[in-house]
Amino acid sequence: MRRAELVFAAGLVVAGLVFLQEALRLPTGWTPSGPGPGFFPFWLATGFTLTGLVVLARTWKASHDPTKSFAPPGAWKRVLVVFLPMVGVVAFLHTLGIYLGGGLYLAAYARFVGRHRWPLVLAVSIGVPLVLFFVFERWFVMPLPKGTVLEWWLYGRR
Repeated sequence: MRRAELVFAAGLVVAGLVFLQEALRLPTGWTPSGPGPGFFPFWLATGFTLTGLVVLARTWKASHDPTKSFAPPGAWKRVLVVFLPMVGVVAFLHTLGIYLGGGLYLAAYARFVGRHRWPLVLAVSIGVPLVLFFVFERWFVMPLPKGTVLEWWLYGRR
């Protein structure tokens, strides 16, 4: 288990440094119109890197049991139940888009994995995509992929 944690932490540090290098290609300071385009990526990359360093240091210093498994038996099944539908949403992103695909994923996860009742499932799977739509499309004026289904339904175009 220790090796897996060290590999993950090292990967997080490397990814954070790559993200940091890319973020520094953009202005990271404050501009007359607000934060520069590299401001958020810079701080996100800094957080990635620092988190990786903390995990690396804590794992390195911690005592470890070489017989302890990385994942208990049966844990991979639970991981796949979450991961495979996510892969499906990404695979059908062009058709479903972020909002419809995300809503369907949330509905399936809440109902079949979380075993929540339908009123909560519907509220979450409709409410979260609506909030994200207004935050990204209206507030940030940053359109996210709507997919061909939603484009056709909303605007009558393919």
